[in-house]
Amino acid sequence: MGLLRLLLALAVVGDHVMPPFPWLRLTTGITAVEIFFVISGFYMQMVLSQRYASAGAFYLSRAVRIFPTYWIVAALTLALWPANGFHHIASLGWQPAILVFASSILIFLQDTLLFLGVDHGELFFTADFHSTAPQLSSYLIVRPSWTLALELYFYLLAPSLARLGRSSLGVVALILTGARLAAYAAGLDHDPWFYRFFPFELPLFVLGMLSFRLFSRIETLPFAKSKAVALVAIAGLIVLGQWFAVNVPVQYGFVVATAAAAVAPVAFAAFKDVSIDRFVGDLSYPIYLVHFPIIQFLSDRYAVVVGVSLLVSCLIIVGLERPLDRLRHRLASANWNKSRPIPSITRPGFPQSMSPPSPPSPRRA
Repeated sequence: MGLLRLLLALAVVGDHVMPPFPWLRLTTGITAVEIFFVISGFYMQMVLSQRYASAGAFYLSRAVRIFPTYWIVAALTLALWPANGFHHIASLGWQPAILVFASSILIFLQDTLLFLGVDHGELFFTADFHSTAPQLSSYLIVRPSWTLALELYFYLLAPSLARLGRSSLGVVALILTGARLAAYAAGLDHDPWFYRFFPFELPLFVLGMLSFRLFSRIETLPFAKSKAVALVAIAGLIVLGQWFAVNVPVQYGFVVATAAAAVAPVAFAAFKDVSIDRFVGDLSYPIYLVHFPIIQFLSDRYAVVVGVSLLVSCLIIVGLERPLDRLRHRLASANWNKSRPIPSITRPGFPQSMSPPSPPSPRRA
């Protein structure tokens, strides 16, 4: 699934800076973000099922996965930030300025800026932030990182959601999707409501969780590990995304993301043991973060943005994320072993043929 994740990250890049050939856009950045939400649900269901014995260990692992890379990119961005930019933020007023700086550091509430405006130093709710001036979200240090706030909310709910049955998860997804469509009918069918409002994006994360449960059922089928089938499925998802972008109103692009729930199990089964695919997938997160500062402060040429993003992302993976990954997996294994004692074969309720549970082999998520 690493190839799919990289292609989605490049689709976001192509949405922010026009590539020399239109087909390099692959799909819209909005669709790519929403497919990422599905993939996130897939991986979170996997790690909660196989690796973490407690919600606390899961939260710690997620924090180690998300924050250090974000803070490194934010620090690099601040090093290039013009001094008058800080004066502009301060001139907003103390309430907006504190919210902007706090959310830029903590990630939480960055999405909230998309539903607020500022007038004479006072914050107010707005249903259309594009109609406000200035736009608070434009002051974020790393502009695309508002999606990380949604991811963090997903993670907070993930341990509870992972314990729900398939029917219950399906009901959650249906109710919230119905709420989305009802909001559209009421006139909230524009940005930020159709892809930045957390309750409307949560069904995609839930579908990803259901997608992993589908994977556990199909992974032994003959076609499940076929790389050719997986590549065709990925290509089909991209073609579907392009067709929707041309023919369907943008607010219904989430339908393409729901299709990713069928592609994710096939892609994961085919490439889960391919180390280069995992490395390629790992590039997606730092690329997603670093490309926008490169556009802001270095160049808006597509080839330069992609090339520099790939180089910086490789350095981040090798110098930061790999060492942190080893720490995360050690913590996960220690927590698993501490919380999952080896059952005695004579203990009531355990058949003699049952082998004791063991932590899974380390895998990026």
